[in-house]
Parts: sequence; C-alpha cells; structure tokens
Amino acid sequence: MVPGLAVGGVCSDCWRLMVRRAANIGRWVAMGTSLPLAVYLTLSLPAERTARLMGVVTVLIWYMLTSLIARRVALEWMK
Repeated sequence: MVPGLAVGGVCSDCWRLMVRRAANIGRWVAMGTSLPLAVYLTLSLPAERTARLMGVVTVLIWYMLTSLIARRVALEWMK
C-alpha cells in the first residue's frame, strides 16, 4: 500500500515505466509497419523525383501516426 494512492491507482514511478514501455512498443510497431510500406512504395512508384518525395512523406506520416496509435493502445492495455 502506498499512502495517498487510491486502490487500483498507479504510482508516479510505475506510470513513468509504463509510458516508457508503451513508447518502445509504439516505436517497434511503427518501424515494423513502415518498413514494408517503404519497400512497397520503392518498388511500385516511378523513378521520378516528385513520386519518390511523396513516397518518403507518406512513409514518415505513416510512421508518426502508427507510433502514436500503438503507443496509446499499449498504454491503455497496460493499465
């Protein structure tokens, strides 16, 4: 029992550990989904500069969104 902590609550040290674990999970999930997307776009897009630039932007946005979503899901799952 931690004084001042409600039943079922999480202390600040445990919360920081959970947030760090969720960030790691989110990062790995984002890398695991972004790499196949990058390979697919590299093989399917034409070799024009504009198409390649749009592919890079697409992969970066995909990575950021997937990381945020996976981090949030992992954090909710660990609660």
